[in-house]
This record gives sequence, structure tokens and C-alpha cells, in this order.
Amino acid sequence: MAIAAAPLLAADDAEVDAPVRCLSMSGVRTTRIVNDGNILFFQRNGHVYLNVLDQTCVGLSRSGKFTYSVQTGARTVRLCDADTITVLESTGRGFTCGLGRFYPVSSESADQMLGVQSAEQQRRLIRVEPEGTKTERTPQAAPVERPPPEPERK
Repeated sequence: MAIAAAPLLAADDAEVDAPVRCLSMSGVRTTRIVNDGNILFFQRNGHVYLNVLDQTCVGLSRSGKFTYSVQTGARTVRLCDADTITVLESTGRGFTCGLGRFYPVSSESADQMLGVQSAEQQRRLIRVEPEGTKTERTPQAAPVERPPPEPERK
């Protein structure tokens, strides 16, 4: 009895919502570090992929920089879930960590992960009251009870 498994494809061949094992590095426009366990890869074609690292990569978000190492022998340079990244610290190389699968995410989700707020979200955060509806209230200070003074010691 044979068991059929759905293969994990490269990003160029994948379905829209399916995780992929590899990304072509020529298609990567930029990367952004979300935290010590997640990196966003922004493609030139507008797609965004979230790589969930195998484990927490200490110092990744603090340094904000990494280098990658790919398996040799491929026809094109692809970054895959079997490859590693190395944190670039100001003092030299940091931890080396294994990549995980690449999950497609929307641009909006990527912005939320990075804490980027759209203009509409920013407008919602600023509460503006129309003129004439604002009521002035002077806060009433509560009386402060003070402890009795300590007797002087001789």
C-alpha cells in the first residue's frame, strides 16, 4: 500500500496558501526580522513569506542582521528549510540557526507583525472630539493623609 504525500514546492510553483520549503534568492527583495524566531521575506512579485525558525535564534532581533548559508549543488541559489542563518553581532558572528518552512502571509499581516500601522489605524487611535462637545472638568484632588511626625531623638 502506497501513501501519497503532497510535496512541498518552491515558492514559484506553490499554491497561494501552502507553505514552501525554498525561496529563490533572486526573487527576494528584502527581509525583515520580526523577533528571534521569525523572519519575513518580501518577494519582488509582492508576495510575503514568514519563515518560522526551527528554534529561537538568540540575538537575531537585537542585532537586526544575519547572513545565510545554502546547500551547494543547486542550479539556482535558493534558501531552503534545510539551510542556516548566522546572526551578525557587532562583535562578530553570533549564533547559527536552522531555517524552517516559509509560510505565505498577507502584506497586512506582515505589517501587523512588524508593528506598522496603516493611516486608517493611526486615525482610529487619535480620538478627536468635535468643538463644543468637550466638557471641562477640574480633577478634584483627594486629601492626602500624612503620618504624624516622629519625635526627635537625642
